Amino acid sequence: MGVRLVSLTCWAFTTEPDSGIGFGDLCQNLATLDEDTTRPADQLRLRLPVVTPTDPTPAQQAILDRIATGAVAVPQRLETGEATVAFHRGALSANPAHRLPAPAAPRLDSAGEALIYTEAHGVFDTSYAAAFTAGRLAALADADFRTALMEFRAGARAAVRRLAAHPRLAGRAATTTARQLTAPLALEAFDRMLLEDNGAQVARALDQAASRLRAGRRRTVPARTRTAAPAQPRALLRQPGVADLLTQAAGETFEKVTAWLNRLRRLELIGTEHLVPDPRMLPAESIRFAYVDPGWIRAAVDGALSIGVGHTLDADLNSLATGGEAPPACAVLLRSSLVHDWPNTISTARTRDGAVTEPVSQDIYSTDTLLMLYPQLIDSLELAEPPRDLCFGIGDVGTIELRHISGDVIGAPMGDFPRADDLDQTDQFGRFRRFLRPGDADVLNLLGEGDALVPALSAELHEELPDGAPEIPTAHFALQMINAPQVKTFRL
Repeated sequence: MGVRLVSLTCWAFTTEPDSGIGFGDLCQNLATLDEDTTRPADQLRLRLPVVTPTDPTPAQQAILDRIATGAVAVPQRLETGEATVAFHRGALSANPAHRLPAPAAPRLDSAGEALIYTEAHGVFDTSYAAAFTAGRLAALADADFRTALMEFRAGARAAVRRLAAHPRLAGRAATTTARQLTAPLALEAFDRMLLEDNGAQVARALDQAASRLRAGRRRTVPARTRTAAPAQPRALLRQPGVADLLTQAAGETFEKVTAWLNRLRRLELIGTEHLVPDPRMLPAESIRFAYVDPGWIRAAVDGALSIGVGHTLDADLNSLATGGEAPPACAVLLRSSLVHDWPNTISTARTRDGAVTEPVSQDIYSTDTLLMLYPQLIDSLELAEPPRDLCFGIGDVGTIELRHISGDVIGAPMGDFPRADDLDQTDQFGRFRRFLRPGDADVLNLLGEGDALVPALSAELHEELPDGAPEIPTAHFALQMINAPQVKTFRL
């Protein structure tokens, strides 16, 4: 462990032109309406900003309730040719998504099945239909996934048909191996003969072979009575152990399919139009928090698996690939120059009990938009400026962060200096204009005539000073002037 000692008895410095808005300014703008008014929590949700009527009608209230969930109104043309309006929402919602009723079928086979009709207002909700189409288009655009999906179905289909054609195997699926379903039938039969009775059957055949050949006798195969009729392939899928057996028989192609679908569940293959359906929901220099709708992701997975389905057995085999990762629980969208100007920004998310949770994925869109997905709901998010060398000066917002200089919490923050009532933001020096030497805008007035910085700090920290000390010593002054990396915490 090293210790850094600092002396500010005499120092040299250079001045540089203002490089623009700093990390602190950007974070402050994300979190506040102005410098001191915290942005309301509902403005940090991913929803369309609207002006609410004073006394909304029932129809208006229904629309406002939809918008409050993160939905937008979009034009829709029905199959009959009629033009109307529909509600639409992407994979992210401002409020927890309503639990969907138990589906009539185990999967969606078309986008039309995912349309939701709101009978009270006579319009559709196209959210899940759009999810189905988005997943289907993502699958069609990826040749490697299409190939893996077709090969997985072909391998699983051949394996389940062999299992159905051999009742002996179907009756003991729990002990059947994947090789027995994929190896050539003759090879599989020979292996079984070698293994049964520890090879006794093979030994007897070899012992009798020589005498039978010399006698000119031909081998006859006794007729076997069929003990059971062939099983139905679709019915076999519901038997215990069959699903695991078929995925083993499919081999690497099954792993490729599930890996791709897990990327889809993490929204890595979904465009921003399915995350933010209206640009006004995520304006420039903003941060938004949202829930992830598991129903939307399920519809997208069904859409991806719908390509190349030839018959019902193929559709049933799709269910083998739907048990991948659980979808994320919530998301954070950050659209700001922080994304490209501070690429090493440290983000720390905490749950309600204070535990730190890591994102399952982080993706950057169009250089300035960052999407972070978390496996569980978070209660706060902290954005911290990347660590740097020891620096001194005032912060980006024209203040210094006061620190305790006595007691058990030396160095702990205790608020900005100067205070809010001392604001002077007419130029780049912000609140520190009063502490510059008269006539010399580049030099701080530490102990000179007029409003000097050291006496002002001493007056502000008088309760921290040792008894009888008139002003802070140089070591404490150095501690106050350390320009540490800045941190901003968002609480939901």
